[in-house]
Amino acid sequence: MNSRLVVLSFVIGGALALGGCSAATVQSPAGASSSAPAIEVEEAITTVDVRIARSLFDQDNALTDEQIVAAAREKGIAATVDGDTVVYTMTRPQQAEMLEQMRSSAQDAADDLVADETNAVTAVEFDDAMTSFTVSVDGARYGTLQSLLALGFYLQGALFQQFNGVSADDIDVVVNFVDDATGEVLDTGSYQEMRKNLQQ
Repeated sequence: MNSRLVVLSFVIGGALALGGCSAATVQSPAGASSSAPAIEVEEAITTVDVRIARSLFDQDNALTDEQIVAAAREKGIAATVDGDTVVYTMTRPQQAEMLEQMRSSAQDAADDLVADETNAVTAVEFDDAMTSFTVSVDGARYGTLQSLLALGFYLQGALFQQFNGVSADDIDVVVNFVDDATGEVLDTGSYQEMRKNLQQ
């Protein structure tokens, strides 16, 4: 599979477990009030449009519009491509589940990073909104090249925030590399700083 399709699958992967159940309605027991099913149906069909910058997962513009739409359809959600913006239409339960899966994926990636003894990372913590990452490192082994790990955190945080409804211009992700023995901040950077540097 095209590597960008893999990334796209990660972006919308939270819908995978929801394809057959998110929009289902619960049948009311016999004799129950007729108003209950109407409320459940209304909640089930309530949708939200999530706008994602295409450049976050397709920086080289290598995916066709049709591939993006098809990948979303496979996950049970609708997608519309408008230039550098992809609009995903999904139910609110789908959105909530996708956000939870993205948090879980970020935690798994952080755990893998800590377990990898080829780098100096000893712990990774991030807030629920994924706006701030603190990367604890062994100061004696830390090198400035390892600060490039921040790029992965920028991408994770930016995608999460866009799926959570934050506009592209308001997104920011701050990453601090901290000496785990002294608490000293060895390196710091942000998603917005990276964007400005790339535009220069």
